[in-house]
Order: sequence, then C-alpha cells, then structure tokens
Amino acid sequence: MRRLIASASLLALAFAASAQTPRLRVDLGCTPTELALTYLCTVAVADSAGGPMDGAQVTLSADMPSMPMAHNVSPVRAQPVPGRPGNYQGRLTLEMPGEWVVRLRFEAPHRDVVVRKFDFQKDKVSPAGAR
Repeated sequence: MRRLIASASLLALAFAASAQTPRLRVDLGCTPTELALTYLCTVAVADSAGGPMDGAQVTLSADMPSMPMAHNVSPVRAQPVPGRPGNYQGRLTLEMPGEWVVRLRFEAPHRDVVVRKFDFQKDKVSPAGAR
C-alpha cells in the first residue's frame, strides 16, 4: 500500500511539473520555391509572453493523411533565420500536391510536438479547409 501511495505521489508531482511547463507560441507558414513541390517553411517561435524564442531545436516533417504510410517526408532540421530572432526555416519537398500534415518536433527549449494541416498546391499554400 505504501508503494502505491508513493507511486501515486510521484506521478502527481510529475504531472504538476509538466503542467507548469510554459507553452510555446508557434506560427508556421510555407511558401512555394522555384523547385517543383519544394516549399520553404518558416517557424516563428515565441515564449508564453510573446517574446521571440532563440535556441529552439525544431524538426519539420510531413505526411499525407489521405494516404497513410504511402506519402511522407523525411524530417528536416529547421535552421535559425539570421537577423530574425525566434524564426527558423526548413525546406520540405513533397511527393505530390494536396493536403499534408506538417509536424514540428521540438527538442528545446522543451519537448513538444505541434501539428498543422495545409493544402499545398503548385503556386500557393493555405491552411487545410480554408479555400
């Protein structure tokens, strides 16, 4: 019984600590490049107060939800944008136009995953569902 109470206490402490982890504010935008099906994605990362977050480690990947496991893009490490604090960029090369889910995996300042859905077309990118 004591072990059960001790385990429950540790679990409660871990949950409380994770609940206090400040949430990141993340904005993602992708634009077509001169290369077919290649998009430059910019991730703007801010702390919970809205200040730019330098030192973030973020990886971008994408997959096509309409065809699970058939179309996915290898992860790409986003690089800091010089002169633009809190901004990071990476290039995604997709296999075809259409609706894709972009995953942002953060390793720093803390582990987190942010998911956004976009409709990638030859000449434009828009949030999925917004036409």
